[in-house]
Amino acid sequence: MKLLNAQQIRELESITMERQNITSADLMQRTASKTYFWIKHNLGLKYAYTVVVGPGNNGGDGLVLAQFLTRNDYDVECVLLEVSDTYTPEYTYELEKLKRSDCKIKSVKTEADFEEVNLTGRIVIDAIFGIGLSRPAANMVASFIEKINTSLTQSVIAIDLPSGLYCDQLNSPDDTIVLADTTLTFHVPKPSFFFLEGGNSVGKIIVLDIRLDYAYANDIDSKYFYLTTELVGTSLKKRTIFTHKGNYGHANLIGGRKGMIGAAVLMTKAASFSGVGLITSTVPSVGLEILQQRVPVAMCETRYGEHQLEGEIEIDEKYTYGIGPGMGTSAASVQFLSNFLDKIDRPVVIDADAINCIAENPELLNKVPENSILTPHVKEFRGLAGDTTDSLKQLELLTSFSMKHKVYIVLKDARTIVCTPEGKCLFSLNGTPGMATGGTGDVLTGILTGLLAQGYTPEETAKVGLVLHGVAGELAAERLTEYAMTAETIIEEIGNAFKVLLNA
Repeated sequence: MKLLNAQQIRELESITMERQNITSADLMQRTASKTYFWIKHNLGLKYAYTVVVGPGNNGGDGLVLAQFLTRNDYDVECVLLEVSDTYTPEYTYELEKLKRSDCKIKSVKTEADFEEVNLTGRIVIDAIFGIGLSRPAANMVASFIEKINTSLTQSVIAIDLPSGLYCDQLNSPDDTIVLADTTLTFHVPKPSFFFLEGGNSVGKIIVLDIRLDYAYANDIDSKYFYLTTELVGTSLKKRTIFTHKGNYGHANLIGGRKGMIGAAVLMTKAASFSGVGLITSTVPSVGLEILQQRVPVAMCETRYGEHQLEGEIEIDEKYTYGIGPGMGTSAASVQFLSNFLDKIDRPVVIDADAINCIAENPELLNKVPENSILTPHVKEFRGLAGDTTDSLKQLELLTSFSMKHKVYIVLKDARTIVCTPEGKCLFSLNGTPGMATGGTGDVLTGILTGLLAQGYTPEETAKVGLVLHGVAGELAAERLTEYAMTAETIIEEIGNAFKVLLNA
């Protein structure tokens, strides 16, 4: 599904109204209805609600939502931030309807009126600004946003996006933005949700379908795409009845050194949950006993060094390779990697120390086979391609790097991004802050190598692997909390993550 900027969203809404013969007021009803039913099914009548509305169409959505809540016997009040002398006809019409209802309405014209608004213990619904915001929240609105952020609310829900957050531009660190616990966004996530600059304000993101014109949306020119579990689930390969392990590939995971054999264990074990038919782990001989105890389904290759990988590896056509975790960056490790890249003639998954070796020896980058998958975290990517000053420039650098070197980059971050050799950028919302712990990248390497071995294309591998890894992380966090989950518990949830994709 394509990610759209503010102008493209407005065009899509306009085309939808034209083709479906509806008005902007009808769209308000749709958004408010979808929001109401989400609240009904997930929160219900036990809470008190305060809907805070601004002067635009996002405020109009809030007015209609307040009507839905009032009609259905919710404890709701509506706070009007009166910061404009002009209102859209739709806003004015919905406000008059709300005034005729039983909803409690409070007008805020100056900061002195703030004392009349008590948000403590209530669910605050933010409908102040929408995608049209083009300048920072200021004056009374900024002050009221600060009131929301500092009040002891039950929860804060943003409608479409948190007020103060731009749709597709970067916010500055000084901007005042609603800090939402949940953002109910419409059609697709907004580009700013994936930016460091402001992205922490969105909380949990729920995408609600308001039946915009998908045919037109698919024709919009955009190189940015959003990966959903539904779309990725359709990419999973079916397993036939008359089949055997040889039909599902053979992954060879290369890595580890003395003191870092755990990295090899994690990627090998993760690969064993990916659906691959056979697994070999190529490690220094010091890791043999550990690997065979911890991952008994894996075969072990230990010919290339005792304490670290060194020498010249023999490439076997039956293997699909993943290389890097725990292998180190010594001169011997660099030479081992160089020898490997000299011989390999097909896509390979490259991670961790292998990326660091390439960063320190840039000439190795020219040896990486086309369509390989590199999985750096942000710091590792800086070593490869250089530093940038903000998220948009980083995205530009990612795109140009992938296209120049004809590789896939899976940039591991709070919002992981896949950039393709064709210049597409694929974004995922799956994952959790609990995945910010050692070994999770090794798990991803194992998953990706296992998928690539099964015959998935590199792009399919990156998409399926990224979402599968993120969903497994979410499931581990649900079971153990974000504090107690580990890389190993992510591996334990890969099977359940497959279930999520298959049932999406």
